[in-house]
Order: sequence, then C-alpha cells, then structure tokens
Amino acid sequence: MMDFINNFHFLRPWFLLFLFLPFLPYLRKKGKTRLSDSPWIKVCDKNLLQFLLIEKNSGNKKTTSVLQFLILLILPLALAGPCWQKVENPALSVNNPLIFALNMSSDMWSKDVSPSRAERAKFLIKDILNGIETAETGLEVYSREPFMISPLSEDKSLIDSLLPAVTYDIMPENGDRLDRAIDLAVEHLQSAHYGEGNLIVLTSDVGERFDLALESAAKAAAQGYIINVIDINSAKNSKLEMVAQKGRGMYLSYNENLAPLISNINNIGLKQFNLSENMQAVWLDNGWYLLFLPTFLLLYFFRRGIVFVFILCVLGAQNASAGWFLNDNQEAMQAFESGDFKTAAQKFDNQPWKAGAAYKSGDFNTSAQIYSTLEGTENLYNYGNALAKSGKIKEAIEVYEKVLQTAPEHEDAKFNLEYLKQQQNQQNQNQNQNQNQNQNDEQKQNSQSSQSQNNEQNQSAEERDKQASEQNQSADEPKERESNEQNQ
Repeated sequence: MMDFINNFHFLRPWFLLFLFLPFLPYLRKKGKTRLSDSPWIKVCDKNLLQFLLIEKNSGNKKTTSVLQFLILLILPLALAGPCWQKVENPALSVNNPLIFALNMSSDMWSKDVSPSRAERAKFLIKDILNGIETAETGLEVYSREPFMISPLSEDKSLIDSLLPAVTYDIMPENGDRLDRAIDLAVEHLQSAHYGEGNLIVLTSDVGERFDLALESAAKAAAQGYIINVIDINSAKNSKLEMVAQKGRGMYLSYNENLAPLISNINNIGLKQFNLSENMQAVWLDNGWYLLFLPTFLLLYFFRRGIVFVFILCVLGAQNASAGWFLNDNQEAMQAFESGDFKTAAQKFDNQPWKAGAAYKSGDFNTSAQIYSTLEGTENLYNYGNALAKSGKIKEAIEVYEKVLQTAPEHEDAKFNLEYLKQQQNQQNQNQNQNQNQNQNDEQKQNSQSSQSQNNEQNQSAEERDKQASEQNQSADEPKERESNEQNQ
C-alpha cells in the first residue's frame, strides 16, 4: 500500500486541466422552465405542448446530467495516465558510441592546410556527424592533458554547436599527449557501461610519447575499443598509421574519402543484431482501464453521436501502433528473442533488422534482396552470406571480394571467400570427373556397339558361306547320278 502511495503519479498531468468540464453545467443559473414562458405556446395547443416540452427537472434530464458528469470526470483522469508500477521493455538502442579526440596543441594551428589544421579538423567532424546514423557521440580535446567537452549524447547537434567555441585559448597549457587522450576516452566509455566503441583522433602528429601512444592504442583495442586516426597534415605520418594499426582502426588523411570510416561506424553496432542488452524500465499506463467505464456510459448517448468523439479521443491518445505498450520494433524484437524469426521479419521497420530476421528464418532470398539495397561494409558482407546460403556461390564470391576491397582486414569475409572458392573448385572437379566418366562410358558403349556390329557381320558372312557350300553340294549330286546312269 505504501509503494502504491509513493509511486502513484500521472504520466500526462496536463489532461487534469479538463476536470472543470463536468462542473460547467452547474455554473449556469438553475430554474424551472415554465410552460407559459415557452415561445411555442403561440403556435401549439397548451394541452398538447405540455407533453412535447421536456422540463429541466425531469427524470430523463437528471439521468443525462449524471451520466454526462461521470463521463467528463473519468475521461480526463484516464487520459492523464495514472500509474504506480513499472515494466521492463527492450531498449532497442544500438550499442555504438563514438568519441572525437581533437588535438588542440600549437601545431594544429599551422596553416599548411587551409584554413588551418584545427579548422579543417572541425570541418571533418561536421562531415562525419552528418554521415553517421545511429551512434551516441562525444567530443574530447587534448594538449598535454585531455578534457571532455561534450559527454556521449544522441543529440549530434550538441557537438556542432560547441565546435565554434573550441579554440587554442581554452587549453590551460600546450603539449601533445595522445596516450592520455586515448586513456580518457576509454575511461569515459567504460564508465558509461559500453563494452565497445569507436574513437576518432584528429591530429597532425603522434605527440610527445610515441611509445605510450602505441601502448594505449593496443590496450584499448584489447578491451574492444577501436582507435581510428585522421591525419591533418600535408604529408603522410607513418607513426600515426602505426597507432591506428595498434588500435585496429583506420588511418586516413584529411583529404581522403571518409565514406569507408562512416560506413564502419554505422554498421559496427548492427552486425548480427549486436544490440544493447539493457532493458528500459517504463511506467505502466493504467489509464486505459478507466476508459471502459465511460465507454459503457456513452452507449446511452449512442444515437446522439457523442461516441464518435470519444473514439477520436482514444485514438489520439494511443501513440503505440502495435499493442497497448509496445511498438512494432519492440514486438518484433520480442519475437526475435523467442525464436519466432518469421514474425520478427514481418514486424521490423528497420531494414537491417528485417533482413537479419529473414536470414534467421531461412528466407535467404528476401534477406539478400533487402541487404542489396543497404549501404555499408557489414550490410554488404551479410548480403554475401545470404547469397551463399541461397546457393548463388558465384555471386557471393563477387560480393565478398567487394567487401575486402573496402575493408581488407575483414577476417570473416576472407574466411568465407576462401571457403566458397574451395567449394567452387571442388564442384568444378566433380563436374570434370563426371564429364570424363560420361565420356568413358560413351566410348565403352561405342566400342561395345562396334564389336557387336562386327560379330553380326562375321556371323552373316559365315551364314552366307554355309549357304553357298550347301548350294554347291546340291549342284554336285545330280552330276554323280548322271554319270552313274551312263556307266550302267
């Protein structure tokens, strides 16, 4: 009981402002309608008119007033959303944090890159923010010491609004310690309970301690955090490239295409439904149960059309299109987790999730069709998987080769490509063996047929010789008889 009292509140308290509506009829001056005051007395018979007019104090009017009062009292309370308990629903948030680490040392204000290295780095941050789709972003600046300017947030415009104020003057001292910037970013990600994430370092040099920078990058990569480096320098820096390699990330120059990096960031959290396992606690809206009473009372006014106004209010207040408390994606995720992948594929609105559910359900053709329309390295890789599962080996090999052109370090694509090539070679060998076997069978059959033909020819020749010898023998017998007769 105490929990109920402590937790009871309204989700939409502004609807309580309409509680004055039931009392409006009582604010008017009450009075009994007299028959002599009616304007109808001039055109209707007095004895008939008393049966036609409805007086305010009649029983029918009282019933109507009571029902109207109850409906107007309960409806605002229901729409206000009374609640006192919570339910756990899937958060459905992509586990894909991203932190920008911007070097603010004196070297970054050199103008060998127009307008300056630091300003160009700000432009690149804006371009990446415009390209990423699902990621919580944060901004860190560093010189000798790192500082978190903007914590992780889903609002990308927050960093965009802070960038103009990021200047050399805000740093307390000069210096360049990339290792400390990496350590602070990893610490911030871990404190936010992220087991993986991306760090994009925008700098022109590796800093004062190259050895410690390599050590920090390797340590971050071992913990699941990817260190990407964008070199804001007119010449390539091999040390920064080594930092990116240790961090298992990408190394790009400021004038290179950012599309591969943005694609990896967009898809790092979507690979094989790598969603956040956090559950979102939401208050259970019990106001829907209160709506049954005004619905029942409105049946009295059905012929007067008020029920349609009530239906419009209910439809306007219901913001979930699939069930009372879950939307389509949440219901689809529950179906996916319970193993009903076919239902999940039908309900998902998010196309990568929809394609993944179709893949899990065994509908590889549909999965391949959806993945073929999506951008990004991981979507292209999953497209190859769907093609391979559907038996289109040649097309899958071509897709895996495209994946490796974009991301040469993609180990899964390498393995699948080698495996499919082995399968293709084995199929070709089997086909060649079958062809050779068929050719041998044909040759054997031809030799057998030719031998049978020769036997038939020999047999027919023997028969002809036998017939000829019989004819010769029959021709000699009369001659012998004739010679015997002559001797006699």
